[in-house]
This record gives sequence, structure tokens and C-alpha cells, in this order.
Amino acid sequence: MKRKLLLLFMGVFVLASQAIAQKVTVTGKVTGADDGLPLPGVSIKIKSTTTVVQTNSTGAYSIQAAPTDVLVFSFIGMVPQEKAVGSNTTINVVLAPESESLQEVVVTALGIRQQRRSLGYATQEIKAADIANTNQSNMLNALKAKASGVQITSTGGAAGAGTRIQIRGVNSLNPSANNQPLFVVDGIPISNNTDQIAVNNDNFQNTNRAADINPDDIESMTILKGPAASVLYGLRAANGAVIITTKSGKGGKPSFSFKSSYSFDDVVTKPDIQTTYGQGNNGAVVASINTWGPKIEGQPVYNPYDLFFKTGHQAQNSFTFSGGNESATYFTSISNADQKGVVPNSDYGKTSIRLAGTLKASDKFKFEGSANYINSGGQNPRTGISSGTIFYLMRHTNTVDPRDYLNPDGTEKTYNASIQNPFYFTENAFMKDNVNRILGNLGAEFKANDWLTFNYKAGIDHYTDFRQIYNEVGLLISTLGSMTEQRISYNEINSNFFARANKQFGEKWNVNLLLGHSFTHINGTNLSLNGTQAVVPNVESINNYNVYNPTTFPSKKNIIGVFGDLTVSYDNTIFLNATARNDWSSTLPAANRSFFYPSTSLSYVFTETLGLKDNPIFNYGKLRLSYAEVGKDADPYQIGEYFSTIQAFSGVTGVRRDIKVGSETLRPERTKGLEFGGEFHFLKSRITLDANYAILNSIDQIVPVPISYASGFDIFVTNAGKIRNRSLEFLLNANIINNENFKWDINANWSRTVGRVLSMPPGVSEIQFNPESPWVKQIIKTGGRPGDWYGWPYTRVTDGGSQYNGQLIIGADGYPIVPQPLSNNYLVGNAYPDWTGGLGSTLKYKGLTFSFLFNFKKGGDVFDIPKTQRYTTGIGAETQLRNAMVVFKGVKNIGTDAAPNYVPNDKAVLIDQAFYNNSFAYRLSTENNGFQDASWVRLQNVSLAYELPKAWVAKSFIKSASVNVSANNLWLSTPFNGFDPEASAYGSGSNSVGYVGTGIPSTRSIFVGLNVNF
Repeated sequence: MKRKLLLLFMGVFVLASQAIAQKVTVTGKVTGADDGLPLPGVSIKIKSTTTVVQTNSTGAYSIQAAPTDVLVFSFIGMVPQEKAVGSNTTINVVLAPESESLQEVVVTALGIRQQRRSLGYATQEIKAADIANTNQSNMLNALKAKASGVQITSTGGAAGAGTRIQIRGVNSLNPSANNQPLFVVDGIPISNNTDQIAVNNDNFQNTNRAADINPDDIESMTILKGPAASVLYGLRAANGAVIITTKSGKGGKPSFSFKSSYSFDDVVTKPDIQTTYGQGNNGAVVASINTWGPKIEGQPVYNPYDLFFKTGHQAQNSFTFSGGNESATYFTSISNADQKGVVPNSDYGKTSIRLAGTLKASDKFKFEGSANYINSGGQNPRTGISSGTIFYLMRHTNTVDPRDYLNPDGTEKTYNASIQNPFYFTENAFMKDNVNRILGNLGAEFKANDWLTFNYKAGIDHYTDFRQIYNEVGLLISTLGSMTEQRISYNEINSNFFARANKQFGEKWNVNLLLGHSFTHINGTNLSLNGTQAVVPNVESINNYNVYNPTTFPSKKNIIGVFGDLTVSYDNTIFLNATARNDWSSTLPAANRSFFYPSTSLSYVFTETLGLKDNPIFNYGKLRLSYAEVGKDADPYQIGEYFSTIQAFSGVTGVRRDIKVGSETLRPERTKGLEFGGEFHFLKSRITLDANYAILNSIDQIVPVPISYASGFDIFVTNAGKIRNRSLEFLLNANIINNENFKWDINANWSRTVGRVLSMPPGVSEIQFNPESPWVKQIIKTGGRPGDWYGWPYTRVTDGGSQYNGQLIIGADGYPIVPQPLSNNYLVGNAYPDWTGGLGSTLKYKGLTFSFLFNFKKGGDVFDIPKTQRYTTGIGAETQLRNAMVVFKGVKNIGTDAAPNYVPNDKAVLIDQAFYNNSFAYRLSTENNGFQDASWVRLQNVSLAYELPKAWVAKSFIKSASVNVSANNLWLSTPFNGFDPEASAYGSGSNSVGYVGTGIPSTRSIFVGLNVNF
């Protein structure tokens, strides 16, 4: 027995000795893929054991391992790698940042990263470089022409002007409803409010709040286009979502970077003026604002546009500092942007300070957080559709120098009492604003085991906006002077918790389950104090007025949601997803504030089944199908009756009932979306195509319906109406050349969205959006489209069998006929484009990078408000033809209305001031008035960058450096005559698209820049 035990012991000893003998010392070095520098603190673990070592300050390591072992190299912020030991005694590893792996992974709802192949709905990701290369201080402008199915509209070229974003058309019939997507930063929603001025009809090109985000802090942006993609965010994402992932620190030595740029800005296009005739009326010189005087002889001619607009500038500087180790990382950024506008007395500035960090307390606990402080604001002149800087500029005559506007005593020098000098007005009617904003979030993640994770994150978005709107004594809009102080406060708190389980069953089945809860609290106030009748001129103080009118608009909302998401996949080829969410909104009646909406999607990578994965021609193909529902609640205080106090009179105050009443059974709006698409890769993924078709039906619209005054109210808020949007989208990327020294990439996108109003509220035949005047309207009717223009077209022959079909019908007076009565409205166009697209390319040769991006828009009629003014005043180049006899091309009817007999028109008529001033016969007919085709081709962005050779900086403390020249909105080709047809007159917060021309016009910007990494 003892002998057997001895033999057994010796056998075990021999085996153990052999195992020990098989272990070898493996050494190596770990470096970063982006800069080639050593990475200290990298963990090297023998897989399935507790043996682990770390790299030293030079990135070197040493570990005892057997040939059968696998080494796992991991570092926070980097893509882990596994290396088999085998017969190797030296293993060097290069770790790439996680961002470089995002080609196969995309950030979706709640900040969750998912495999792109698993998604059954359309998304589009915009990389940090695509944003940074444009040098746009408002990151929304950097998305122009890059995202299919997304319409980006700037409000103009004012310093700090806002920008509007809309995904797949209008989903709400309510003119004041929000049709823009939800913005989410690092998993926490934030506000993108514009906070339009609504005091005394003042109009300013206010900034949208998403512009507060520093573009240099952004790692990537993912656009969730349909309800299936955004349903986890609930009712706030009914219009889609923009998911922003910010930069975080990565391990290794501390990294510093500095970026600086400076721009030269000027107005893109300006209306042409006539220079033949000068100031006056009917050919005579009079002190009029009109330019219908005699021919100009021997006196100077002034182009008011050329003299008024100046070269603006933008100076942008940002500094980042980041670093960390395996357990913790940190990221800090400081940025400043200072802009001088293209009009006098205008500027805008923004300063951002951001701190972010992560802490890996153990293998199970991880914490992350960030805090961002932004201060922004500036000064801009008043604009507007019936008064304002541009309104007065476009009415200025061509024989009076607008720069000569001050009398010796400092008062305004005018040539007509009905117009304000644009220079003087800009200096004496303006708004100052100062915004202080804090964005912050704190999150924790607990990894219970290999398949179960718990995540909690809370965030806050708080800002205050202090505004001063000043109008000096003596202005036409405020003879006695006025001033308004407005204090806007917004506070949003979000809390998100979810548990996520991921379990593998067998070799091919995988189940991913997510269950969560969210809470949102929004509290806003808007307090305004308007003072009139200044005591002392030229004193910018709210205490300087005799009469005051205070108003306040409080707003509060709570949203509670629970949600679940289940994904089942087979063989990493077929992915079935089902999502459900239930929300409770405080702005709806108690009986209807709970509502449920589901979604389901299917993704099938069919090339795996067909064995085409390694096919050199067609190596990847995926089909996707989804259906989803998402809701939208009402704004606060839309249910039942509301009361407000009225201003005291002779010491007696009172209470007034609002003339608007809301339904006590109001339900949430619902959007139901069906989406079908696919992703296809060719030539080993050198060419990729993403195609998508979507149908969105929005029902139970929450709309204000006019009712009889006999009821005691004039507006009733109720559920009614249905809109359908159909979208077709294509996205193409091609890597034409890819070798060590030269790379050439091409990208293109095309999209078309067509909306249709399927039904209207009972008893309501139409809903009218903001009109510029009683003569031009956007009206929504059953069977029509959002953005439909109504007006009066010239009468034409409509007999398909006639040789004159389509020609103008000329009246007995020799002028074209405008249909009567004028109380009838006729559909004359639509403000939304037929389709939009973008075409860009990037070429890299060694350290030189050149890129360009074209922006295309086909169709879309806009109403150019200044054009009617150019006709009235005679300053426009369109009025160059005057005091002449002409024969209108068309036909006249020598028969009867019942039996027309058309012959070519031969009657000559006089074209004079009276003709151009005739609203109904000329200015307001669609062929001649402000309606113009806003199609365009523009060079949206072009950039040339040169990275200095590493040998130049190898012996210095600089890791890399580059210089660049870039331009935005550099070139524009359009049939539109006037300012840039893109700029919206009503601002980024309005649904009234297509009104243009009265804001500060859009600009082209040329930047020179420097980037240095230390």
C-alpha cells in the first residue's frame, strides 16, 4: 500500500514538474495605434485564470505562461485583444481606441452600443472628424448634406443664429408643435429649445440650445430616424433622436491638444438692384423712399447692400487634456468662440468648460460622470417681416448714401419720415442675451456576472437666459422708447435605470433582455418686464421708463416611463427585436395620461446563409424590417380652462379667463411607422449602400380648433387629424483607392419625403400657419401637404385639345388676368423640397488631406418677402424695365366664356410704377411675386489640411501638428434671386418654413486653422 502511494506521489510530482517546465517567460511591449506611443498600465491576463500583470511606464511587460495559454490585453478606452502564446516568447501588441471599432458598432438609445448588423431599423452615424473639419460653432450646421432624410435649416447669418433640424417631415398639424428630434448627450436627454422672443412682435435670430455643445467634445453622433429606433426614449422622441457621444479619456501618458481657427465671413448672395433710375416717384425727384425718379445723371449711385454688410470674423480656440490608466480616465476641455457679425453692432461668444471621467472600482463596479458649464450670448439687431434692419435696408433708395446717417447733434439724418436708416436702426434697436448653462450626469454600472449588468444614470440640464431688448426713443417702432427684460429659466432632471442580461444558449442562440425605468422632470419659467415711455433718452436701464407691463409664463411637466427590450439572435445572422414602453405624462388628463406603445424589428444578414461572406464581389447583405408606435403628449396647461390676473387699473386688479379651452379627454398623439431597408457591401466592403423606405402615420393630432365666440372661447384644443409621411433614403460610401500613401473615399446620399394630410378635425376645413400678409398663406387641408402655399396664379388656358394650352390669358386691358374673387385661395406651390442630397469626397496623400461636400436641393418654393418691397420701391433690378410699351406673351379670348376662341395677344400696354405697385395684377400673382424656386447646388464645405511630418517634430514635445484651410457655404448656384433662400424668417423654433429674406442673410466662411497634439 505504501509503495502504491509512493508511486502515485512521484507521478504527480513528475507531471507538475513537466507543467512547470512548460511555462515560459513572455515579454513584449504595448503601444497605442493612434500615436505609436507606449501604454503604461495595460492589463495582461492569462485567460480563464486570475494571473494578471501590467505594463510599466515604457509599455513593457513580462509574464509566465504556458504555450497553451491565451493572453488577454485590455485597457480602458481601448479595444481588447487576445493573443495565443504558442511558441512565442515575445508578443508586441498595438491597441486601438474603441472609437475605431465603431465601424461595426453603433451607439443607440440609452447610450447602448450595439452591433450594426443586429439593428432592424435605419440609423446614421456622423464621426467626430466630419464635425470638426467644418469649424462650425453650431454642430447642427456640420450635419448639412451628410445625413439622408434629415433637413437642416439655418435661420441666417446673424452672429450665433440658430439652426433647425427635422427628420422625415412634419408629424404634427399644430403650428406651434415641436417637430424636431430629441437630443441625447451620453444617454441623458437635453433641451434644444430656441426660446423665441414674443414681446411686441420683436423678431431675432435666436440660438437653438443644442448649439451650446462644443463640437470638439463630440466623439460621434447617431441619428435615430424612425420610431423603432427611438421608441425607448418614449414620447419625447416621436420625431426621432440625435444621440451624441462625447469624448472620454484614454489610458497612457497625459495627452494635450490645442486647436485654433480664424475665419473671414461675408454674405453669400445679395439681391440685384437697378442703377439707372434714382429717388422719386413717377419720374420726378421727390423726398420719397421710392426709386421711381428720373434717370441718374452726374450723381453717385449707392448699393445699400454692398455698403451695409461688412466682413465678419470668428475666432475659435479649444484645449483638451486627457489621460488615465486601467482603473480611471479623465478628460478636460476648455473652448472659446468669439464671433463678429456681418452687420454693425452684432457679436456672439461662447465659452465651454467640460470635465469627464470614469472609475473602475473593481471588476464589477464602474462609475462615470461629466460636468459641462457653458456661457454664451451676444448682441444682434432687431429683424422682422414689417420692420427691422433688413426691412429698412431693402427699402433704401440708391441715390442716398446710407452711411451718412447722423446729424451733428447725434440725431438720425433721414430723407423720408417713413423709413429708418439701417445703420442707425441697428445701433438703436437690438437684443443682448447672456446664457449660463450647466449639463451634468453621473452614472454607475454593476456587472453582477458575465451575463447580467445593472446601470443607473442621472443627469441635469439647467440654463438661465437673461435678455434685454432695447428700442431707443424716436424709432418708428417705439416713438417714446421701450425696453424689455426677459428672464428665461429651464431645469430638466432625468433619471434612467436599466438591467441588461445577455445569455448565450448553445453555439448559435443568443438572448439579450433589457428592462428599465425612467423619470423626467421639466420646470421652466419665462418672466418678462416691458417698459415704455423712456424718462431719459439713450439710457439702457429698465428703471428708465414710466409704464411697465410684467408677464410670466410658467411651465412644468413630469414624465414617468417603464420599458423593455428583447433581442433574440440566431447564428449572428438573424436578429428579432421587440420593444415596449409605457409612459405617464402629467400634461394629459388622469384617465389618459398612461399610454403604451410597442415596436418590433427583424434583421437578416442573408449573405451568411448564402456563404458569401468571403465573396470578392458581394460580401455582405442585410435586410431589415420594423414596425413601431410612439406617442407625443400635449404642452403644459392645455386641458380645461385657465385663468390669469390682469394688470391693475386705478389700483384695482382682476382675473381673466383664457379664451382657449382644452378637451378634458385629450389623448396623446400617436405615430405609427413601418420601415423596410437593407445594407449591402461590395468588393470586400470597399463600396457600401444603405437603402431605406419608411411610412409614418401620425394620428390623434393635438390641434387648436377655432370655435364659435358664442361658447365664450375661440380656440378648442382637441384630438383630430392624420398625417402620412413617406420617405425614401439612400446612403452610399465608396473607398476607391486605399494604399499606404494614397486614399480616396466618396460618399453620397439622397432622400425624398412627401407628407400628406389624410384628415382634419371635424368642422375644420383648414389650418393656417404664420402668414406674411393676408395675401400669402401656408394652409393645411385634407388631401394637401404640410407647407402648401396658397395665392393667386395668373389665369391660363386649360384646354388640353387647344394649341394654346398652358398659355397666359390676357384680359381686355392687355394685362394678365388674376382669378376673381380674391377671397378664393389657389394652391400655387409647396415650401418643402422634392428631394435633397449630398456628394462628398476625401483624398489623402501622405500628410495632405483634401475634402469637399456638395449640397443639393431640388424644388421647394419659398416666399421672398423683400421681393415685393423691391417692386414697390423700384430699387429691384426686376424694375429696370419701365416706362415702356410691351405686349404680354399669351392669348386673348375673342369668343365667350362658355365658348372661348383664343388668338395671340397683340395689345401693347405701359409698364410703369403703377403697374409694379399693383398688388393683385403683378406683385401678388405667383408668376411675379415673392414665390421663387429655391432649388440649389452649393459647395457646402471644402477643406485642405496638411499634417507635418513626424520627423519634423520627433525631437520636440509635440506629438503631431497640422495646419488647415476650410470654407463653408463657399459657392451657391440657384435660380433664386435675392439673399440665400435657405435662411428662415421666423427662426429655428418655428414650423413656418419657406418664409425668407428678412433676417440677417447667410454667410460664407473661410477658416485658417492649426491643430497641435502634445
